[in-house]
Amino acid sequence: MRENAKTLFVASEDIATALNLLESIEVEIGFDSDDPESIERAILAVEEAINARLSGHRGDARIESAILRVKLDFRCAILDQASADDDADEESIGIVHTVH
Repeated sequence: MRENAKTLFVASEDIATALNLLESIEVEIGFDSDDPESIERAILAVEEAINARLSGHRGDARIESAILRVKLDFRCAILDQASADDDADEESIGIVHTVH
Protein backbone atom coordinates (compact mmCIF):
# COMPACT_ATOMS: atom_id res chain seq x y z
CA MET A 1 0.00 0.00 0.00
CA ARG A 2 2.85 2.40 0.85
CA GLU A 3 4.46 1.73 -2.52
CA ASN A 4 1.29 2.83 -4.34
CA ALA A 5 1.14 5.99 -2.24
CA LYS A 6 4.77 6.81 -3.10
CA THR A 7 4.10 6.20 -6.79
CA LEU A 8 1.10 8.53 -6.71
CA PHE A 9 3.16 11.20 -4.93
CA VAL A 10 5.89 11.01 -7.57
CA ALA A 11 3.29 11.15 -10.35
CA SER A 12 1.73 14.22 -8.72
CA GLU A 13 5.12 15.92 -8.53
CA ASP A 14 5.76 15.13 -12.20
CA ILE A 15 2.40 16.59 -13.16
CA ALA A 16 3.02 19.71 -11.07
CA THR A 17 6.44 20.16 -12.68
CA ALA A 18 4.98 19.80 -16.16
CA LEU A 19 2.19 22.28 -15.40
CA ASN A 20 4.71 24.78 -14.04
CA LEU A 21 6.75 24.42 -17.24
CA LEU A 22 3.62 25.04 -19.30
CA GLU A 23 2.72 28.14 -17.31
CA SER A 24 6.17 29.64 -17.74
CA ILE A 25 6.55 29.23 -21.50
CA GLU A 26 7.41 32.44 -23.27
CA VAL A 27 8.23 32.37 -26.98
CA GLU A 28 9.20 35.25 -29.23
CA ILE A 29 7.83 34.84 -32.73
CA GLY A 30 7.61 36.92 -35.85
CA PHE A 31 5.02 36.68 -38.57
CA ASP A 32 3.41 38.62 -41.37
CA SER A 33 -0.20 39.06 -40.36
CA ASP A 34 -1.18 39.21 -44.05
CA ASP A 35 0.40 35.84 -44.84
CA PRO A 36 -1.48 32.75 -43.61
CA GLU A 37 1.61 30.57 -44.11
CA SER A 38 3.68 32.92 -41.96
CA ILE A 39 1.04 32.79 -39.24
CA GLU A 40 0.93 28.99 -39.41
CA ARG A 41 4.74 28.80 -39.17
CA ALA A 42 4.56 30.96 -36.04
CA ILE A 43 1.95 28.65 -34.54
CA LEU A 44 4.07 25.59 -35.37
CA ALA A 45 7.15 27.25 -33.83
CA VAL A 46 5.26 27.76 -30.58
CA GLU A 47 3.99 24.17 -30.63
CA GLU A 48 7.51 22.88 -31.22
CA ALA A 49 8.79 24.98 -28.31
CA ILE A 50 6.09 23.49 -26.08
CA ASN A 51 6.93 19.96 -27.25
CA ALA A 52 10.64 20.50 -26.61
CA ARG A 53 10.06 22.00 -23.19
CA LEU A 54 7.77 19.18 -22.08
CA SER A 55 9.54 16.29 -23.81
CA GLY A 56 10.49 14.65 -20.53
CA HIS A 57 6.98 14.86 -19.11
CA ARG A 58 4.83 13.35 -21.84
CA GLY A 59 2.56 10.34 -21.58
CA ASP A 60 0.20 11.11 -18.72
CA ALA A 61 -3.30 11.88 -19.98
CA ARG A 62 -3.63 14.91 -17.68
CA ILE A 63 -0.38 16.39 -18.95
CA GLU A 64 -1.32 15.72 -22.57
CA SER A 65 -4.66 17.43 -22.01
CA ALA A 66 -2.94 20.46 -20.48
CA ILE A 67 -0.46 20.60 -23.38
CA LEU A 68 -3.29 20.55 -25.93
CA ARG A 69 -5.13 23.29 -24.03
CA VAL A 70 -2.02 25.51 -23.90
CA LYS A 71 -1.31 24.94 -27.60
CA LEU A 72 -4.88 25.97 -28.40
CA ASP A 73 -4.54 29.07 -26.21
CA PHE A 74 -1.33 30.04 -28.02
CA ARG A 75 -2.93 29.40 -31.43
CA CYS A 76 -5.87 31.63 -30.51
CA ALA A 77 -3.55 34.35 -29.16
CA ILE A 78 -1.52 34.35 -32.38
CA LEU A 79 -4.61 34.45 -34.57
CA ASP A 80 -6.07 37.26 -32.44
CA GLN A 81 -2.82 39.20 -32.71
CA ALA A 82 -2.67 38.69 -36.46
CA SER A 83 -6.24 39.94 -36.74
CA ALA A 84 -5.46 42.94 -34.53
CA ASP A 85 -2.37 43.73 -36.65
CA ASP A 86 -4.55 43.72 -39.77
CA ASP A 87 -6.95 46.14 -38.13
CA ALA A 88 -4.25 48.44 -36.70
CA ASP A 89 -1.74 48.77 -39.51
CA GLU A 90 -2.16 47.52 -43.04
CA GLU A 91 1.60 47.78 -43.75
CA SER A 92 3.02 45.90 -40.75
CA ILE A 93 5.31 43.04 -41.74
CA GLY A 94 7.78 41.05 -39.69
CA ILE A 95 6.43 42.09 -36.32
CA VAL A 96 7.93 40.22 -33.40
CA HIS A 97 5.44 39.07 -30.79
CA THR A 98 6.02 37.50 -27.42
CA VAL A 99 3.36 35.02 -26.39
CA HIS A 100 3.08 33.56 -22.92
